[in-house]
Amino acid sequence: MVSIGDLVNVISSKLLPDVEFGLPTGRPPSPRESIRRAHEEWLAAKNYFETVSDPDLVDHAIYLLGAAERKYMYLLKRAKAEGVDSPTF
Repeated sequence: MVSIGDLVNVISSKLLPDVEFGLPTGRPPSPRESIRRAHEEWLAAKNYFETVSDPDLVDHAIYLLGAAERKYMYLLKRAKAEGVDSPTF
């Protein structure tokens, strides 16, 4: 008898063979890697904010920019408190 979990895995592998769900695998990123990624997210949010023209998307761009900036600043502050070598950004 086939379990429901096995059936779902078979169906999803056939329907979504190349989909990556972004689930964490392996070791967590280093503090430097987390800061680098957050910096890239912040720059992408700034670029999006500067290029968005639809009034309905302006609020969305502002939200993304604020969230990305806060995340980046938080990670920098945490790295400094933990004594991580100062990254160059």
